[in-house]
Amino acid sequence: MNQRWNVHAGAALCLALGLLLSACGGGGGGSTSATSSTMATQAAAAATPVVSISASPTATTTGQQITLSWNVSNPTASTCTASGAWNGTLATSGTQSVTAASAGTATYTLTCGGVSNSASVTVTDPPPAPTVSAALSNSTTIVVDNGPTGASAGINTPFVSVTVCRPGTSICQTIDHVMVDTGSYGLRLLAPLNASLALPAVQTPSGADAAECGQFISGYTWGAVRQADVKIADEVAAGISIEVIGDTGSSYGSVPAACSSVGNNIGTLTALGAKGILGIGMFKEDCGAACVRSTSPGAYYGCTAGVCGGSVMPLASQVSNPVASFAVNNNGVLLVLPSVGSSGATSVSGSLIFGVGTQSNNAISTEKVYLANSSGNFSTTYKGRVYSASFIDSGSNGYFFSDSTLRSCSVSSGFYCPATTQSLSALIASYDGSSSGTVSFSIVNADNLSASINAAQVGGTLGSPTSRTASNAFDWGLPFFYGRRVFVVMDGASTPQGTGPYWAY
Repeated sequence: MNQRWNVHAGAALCLALGLLLSACGGGGGGSTSATSSTMATQAAAAATPVVSISASPTATTTGQQITLSWNVSNPTASTCTASGAWNGTLATSGTQSVTAASAGTATYTLTCGGVSNSASVTVTDPPPAPTVSAALSNSTTIVVDNGPTGASAGINTPFVSVTVCRPGTSICQTIDHVMVDTGSYGLRLLAPLNASLALPAVQTPSGADAAECGQFISGYTWGAVRQADVKIADEVAAGISIEVIGDTGSSYGSVPAACSSVGNNIGTLTALGAKGILGIGMFKEDCGAACVRSTSPGAYYGCTAGVCGGSVMPLASQVSNPVASFAVNNNGVLLVLPSVGSSGATSVSGSLIFGVGTQSNNAISTEKVYLANSSGNFSTTYKGRVYSASFIDSGSNGYFFSDSTLRSCSVSSGFYCPATTQSLSALIASYDGSSSGTVSFSIVNADNLSASINAAQVGGTLGSPTSRTASNAFDWGLPFFYGRRVFVVMDGASTPQGTGPYWAY
């Protein structure tokens, strides 16, 4: 739903063969006694042990393993003695693992046949272990199914469960089948909620109870603005404003004409096909500065004794995107859904992950970034025509755009029903032209889908939204999300790739 607002070799050989020195090319002459003396010296040297020892690593911390390796050439005894930082009787070759118990220089000495050698290791104490908080469970399951009990969601509607609590208490209620909407901002739940919640009313600057007219392409919602702690997975948005659609509190009265004139009332289970809307788009507040300055957006009302009149509303009191109020993982979201083929699927399951680049499960990898303007828009070029007010909207149940060459459905009103599946493409570009890429998509005949199909590649004509006209808008609805990782980065939020608002997929 869209709401407004990455040594010479020869000498060695002769010694080895036990030949006379003169035979190895040495100078001629020389007495026999001299030659015998030389050979005696060499024989003595050959009988002296050579002790080799090494340590790995040569620098470590206390408690860590050190590997000592040694070998003795020309051994005069069958065993060696260890001393220094180690001890014992050892063979003339081998390896042994040791650990250093204290910081300093650990010297490992080995003595064999009166000959010693040593290996030294520099040992330090390890740094103190950091204090680590347990990672938040920052994701929840998204399902696309046939909707909540008592109503049909129609096709391509993504749902999550949301828990709301009276602020600062453990008095809570979990609501299933709340629609995930990247095209709006804020949580809206259908009344009635459990009476025990008793969510406090939010007031307008004048002290009246605040109500809101939520305005969408498909119609409007009317209800009380109340304060709640909103919990999804392990994330909590404490004390934020939400809209309770159809709140029966006596203050709120009937829907003002200025609201009902926006379009159809979608504030019922049957009309909405969901128990509420979780708006997790690019902006924090649902109206923003416009409603701080003026009542003309027609969003907020002050109600007293059933009489409601237009009101300004400070940012802190406006219905707001819960993600922006999370303690961490609050710069955006990632939606991941599996692919859906041309025959559709009865249901699909994926993940709604909070934060972008804040944890290992929400890092942008090969996805490309597309900057959006202050309205969350970018451009789409389709069949040579540029749609400058394009947007990605999980709350829209199809691709919506204008194409007079595609046959309209006779049963599925507002959808296209081509005789054969249409393979199409369009060029998406950042609002400032800094990046672009071609998107391939398909449109199937909506009328030919089985009634059990709840996820499909369908598309249709875009109606006449109040702030975007069909002539310059291309709505990339839920089918765009199938088989993709789609990131939504909030306005002004920082990520390794830059500052929002932007989309990445």
